[in-house]
Amino acid sequence: MSGTPSDATGRKLFTRQASGLVREVSVTNALFFNTAAFVGTGVGWYPVFYTLAFIPVGTAGFTTYGWAAIIVGAFCVLLGLIFASLSSVMPRSGGDYVFTSRLIPRAGPFLGWVESFTLVFAAIAIIAFEVPIVLRNLQITGRIVGIGTGIGFFERANGWFAEGGVITGWPGFIGALLVLALIFWVVVQPTRRFHRLVTGLAALSLASAVVMFVFGLLLVDRGAFEANLPRVAGVTVEDLATFARDNGFVGTGVGILDPPGTGALIPFSIFSFMAAILLLNYIGFQYSAYIAGEVTGNVKRGILIAVLGALGIAVWFNSIYTDLLSFRLGLDTQLGWGGMFWFGDPNLPLGQPNSLPLLAEISRPGLWPLWAFVSLAGAIFPFLLCPVYINFISRIGLAWSLDRQVPEWFGEVNERLRAPLNAILTALGIAVVFAILQNFPILPDAVAPPEGKLNLVATLWFSITMAFLTWFMPGLNALVGPFTRRDLLSGAPWRRWLPAMGVVWMLFVGILYWYAGFKPIVDLLGRAPGETAFQYFNRTGLTFTIVFFALAVAIYAVQAVRRRAQGVDVGLMYREIPPE
Repeated sequence: MSGTPSDATGRKLFTRQASGLVREVSVTNALFFNTAAFVGTGVGWYPVFYTLAFIPVGTAGFTTYGWAAIIVGAFCVLLGLIFASLSSVMPRSGGDYVFTSRLIPRAGPFLGWVESFTLVFAAIAIIAFEVPIVLRNLQITGRIVGIGTGIGFFERANGWFAEGGVITGWPGFIGALLVLALIFWVVVQPTRRFHRLVTGLAALSLASAVVMFVFGLLLVDRGAFEANLPRVAGVTVEDLATFARDNGFVGTGVGILDPPGTGALIPFSIFSFMAAILLLNYIGFQYSAYIAGEVTGNVKRGILIAVLGALGIAVWFNSIYTDLLSFRLGLDTQLGWGGMFWFGDPNLPLGQPNSLPLLAEISRPGLWPLWAFVSLAGAIFPFLLCPVYINFISRIGLAWSLDRQVPEWFGEVNERLRAPLNAILTALGIAVVFAILQNFPILPDAVAPPEGKLNLVATLWFSITMAFLTWFMPGLNALVGPFTRRDLLSGAPWRRWLPAMGVVWMLFVGILYWYAGFKPIVDLLGRAPGETAFQYFNRTGLTFTIVFFALAVAIYAVQAVRRRAQGVDVGLMYREIPPE
């Protein structure tokens, strides 16, 4: 499918007349691709994210976190509809890069490049977060076996891949390389085999979540948990609850409405921080749109089922699943334990986060084979997220190369793999660099506090801020596309409603990011007690965000000069969608 210029013109504009990809991804494959892209740590770790926003968490049916999951999920339905509509008329790999570069007048190619470049590095930062989580989940599984059997090797699982009880240094780096080697093996499989692996492994891990939910509600006993915790971890539930209260994690109500007198212009300025965490946990549910050029059958139907199906799973995971299991064990206990993890408290119970199968093992140690299965099978998701991310990153790289945003070799499709191998290797190479920076004190302490290494919290907030355009631009595309490219969108599903959906989505993302991201920066500059603006930027990953935005602009400028020297008519090129 093409835009207004003739096919003959299109053949002259693009370096290749075909992308080299093959449509081998079924709707089921796309659904599990999206699911693997967003779950990550989730099966056992969702209660840990209660406290990542560092705001009070209360309850009103659901927790603050659970309500954020439902509210964000409701708005994300609009995003799913936008992606399904645009993908149906532009069924090409590259996702919103293709949409932005074709629908936004004049600035579209630049905005599409910056949007996708920052998304790529946000995704690689999430990979950098997930790799040590895979290793930590292996430790947690070992601790579960150790508690159940008393075998010393498993009781000492905190020392696996660790230096001084922390996954860092050479042990952590070697562990990361082993995980990345397995990721490489998965991601270089031919397309059909790759998606069969992703689908099978994701289904297994999802089944472990169902096992955790059902048997957790049936078998986990709060009284037994509270009685066993001091013996197993040397801490009481009251100790954890006190930590939660003392550090401001315990709230009254869900906190969506700000208390009177705060001067808030809208009713969820504090709640936006939690909503931002949910956006982080949901990112990926829409990624099948980035491989639309490989989805078989009716693209609109396939993308819609895959995106909304994965979104439904995401909302269930982050609300009903997490809240009911947490209530079973005591919410204040979860808040205190999770808060200690994010603070890096040396008294963290068992030296591990409050993973659900680990807590279930404390309650019912005789069922250790069941909880160990849940933990180990659940560890598949943070592993599986990585090859899925590298897969969709490589498709963005392919779209870049077709548009000459990067050299053609970068997106060249390998005939055996039916995938852009050079883009895959580049993404893996950058992931190795991140692993080095996480495990060794190479960076200045001022840039990567406190000891010159990338830390998990800064990595996550870096990903959130880097992904702003990824969340915002689909709304802008939906708003302007029906007017700027009537030729492309004349047959788009829900075309009449796209501008309205775009406005609502942009307002939601804009307000959320203003209160959770931009306003805190404005409020802090020059007025933060005990912390300079530079220290705040470094601690939250904003320094790296600015660096990568600047790098994106610089690369675009260099490539623009190269394209001009080659005599490429960019104006005509962006009137066409990339070759199939």
